[in-house]
Amino acid sequence: MNSDKLTAAAGKFSPRRAFLFALPFMLGCAVALGLALYGLLHRQLDVQTGKQLLTVFVVCAGLVLVILGWFAGKRPKASVQLRAGHPEQPWRWRADWAAGRVDNSVRRAVFFLWVFVIFFDFVSLVALWVVWHQVRFGSLAMWLGLFFPLIGLAVLVFAALTTRTWRRFGGAVFCPPALPIRPGAVLEGEIRIPVRLRPEPAFYLRLGCVRRTTAQRGKQRIITERMLWQDEKWFRPNLPQPKAGATRLPVFFSPPADLPESTPGTGDGVQWRLEASAKVSGPNFNGLFEVPVYKPVVVPAGEAAPAVPPAPEPMPAAPPAAPADPTLAWQLTLDEVRQAIHSRIQVTDRADGREIDFPAGRNPGFAAGAGVIWLIWTGIILLMLGKHAPLVFPLVFAALDALMSIFLADLWLRHSWLRVTPERVTLRTNWLTYKKETVLAAADVASLKADPGAMAGHATYYDLKLRLRDGREIIAAKHLSHKPEADWLLRQIAAALKRPSF
Repeated sequence: MNSDKLTAAAGKFSPRRAFLFALPFMLGCAVALGLALYGLLHRQLDVQTGKQLLTVFVVCAGLVLVILGWFAGKRPKASVQLRAGHPEQPWRWRADWAAGRVDNSVRRAVFFLWVFVIFFDFVSLVALWVVWHQVRFGSLAMWLGLFFPLIGLAVLVFAALTTRTWRRFGGAVFCPPALPIRPGAVLEGEIRIPVRLRPEPAFYLRLGCVRRTTAQRGKQRIITERMLWQDEKWFRPNLPQPKAGATRLPVFFSPPADLPESTPGTGDGVQWRLEASAKVSGPNFNGLFEVPVYKPVVVPAGEAAPAVPPAPEPMPAAPPAAPADPTLAWQLTLDEVRQAIHSRIQVTDRADGREIDFPAGRNPGFAAGAGVIWLIWTGIILLMLGKHAPLVFPLVFAALDALMSIFLADLWLRHSWLRVTPERVTLRTNWLTYKKETVLAAADVASLKADPGAMAGHATYYDLKLRLRDGREIIAAKHLSHKPEADWLLRQIAAALKRPSF
């Protein structure tokens, strides 16, 4: 099978086709679920009717899973054929990459989201039926049993909103001049969105290099992601658009040359992610594009790659200058970016230096999300205690809960001040009544940097660090939400130290 046929086979079994085939049975699940909830709320659902509705739900859910599983199985087969046809060219293992574009990954995420929603809502319906008929009204078990249906309803609403977003923006693609992108090369091109967007306040683009790792601890698989590098840009809403009824977002990033290339296949390894978002009327636009970053290797059919490495190129006298960014004219200024992100960090010039105030609770969205996770985790511990589970389980969960509590308290209560003069650096941190102060001689500060810290979804938060000449690192501020502001704060500190070489 030639390359064109392989590419066509890989793209034939799309999530949209699977969704359309499974849609009638999804509606059957929804009708059965709706009738069950109506009967429960009006106390008109007897045991026999409940069993019938449960049977309809199970049959429809089973057919949905069979259809989705069949379509999902077809795509890997086509992907295996693509890999077999191009073993040395992983950037041709996906149909969109082989065609010279990068599709929006949100489109594929919707497919698997509905598989999860159907399964979870089935479990929630069973839990609701058991609670209604088997558990005493007003008991703790009843309230705990109602927790799953409430989460199931929230997940269903989330899936519906995500699908609505996908229906509007799922056709967005990133079109670079050529694929793959060489490590260290400029990433340029444009994101093409099939609708006209007028965002408020701006378009947001972010490119990141992420290393994904899976660790097996007993029966638990723990997946961690570490941001190796990231950059972001903000564009004005009045970008010139060459086509009516559509949006074009220019892309231009210059990553360092020492970053790794993409890892072939899925699973653990390095991924390069280009993200775009915009707040608009109706569902907000969110695009995620996995960019293939590889060193192209051309191997003729039937021949092996050369075993002898090529002769090293002579070292240039000076590193080549970075190409000029053609998108600068459309980018927001730093003050406009800080206004767009509603930054609460205050920088004040003093007679002898500069003072930076990092208030507590300045990332309410991040802190609120961590609080929800903490509440769920604490609820699990209370359920274990209520059900008299073996003591070792609530103790282990309580230890993790204590760590989460400390992290949550740090998000809400940590208030830091950084006072910088050419002679000294003073860092004072408060957690309510507890105070800690660190005074450093300016000459002891060897370098400044903004390191990626905590991650929430695809968002990365940065920590400002002072590296001392004795090798120690002092965290000056934590959880900065955007890299342009973090880099700007580093420049403010360097200027106050009168050491622009930082």
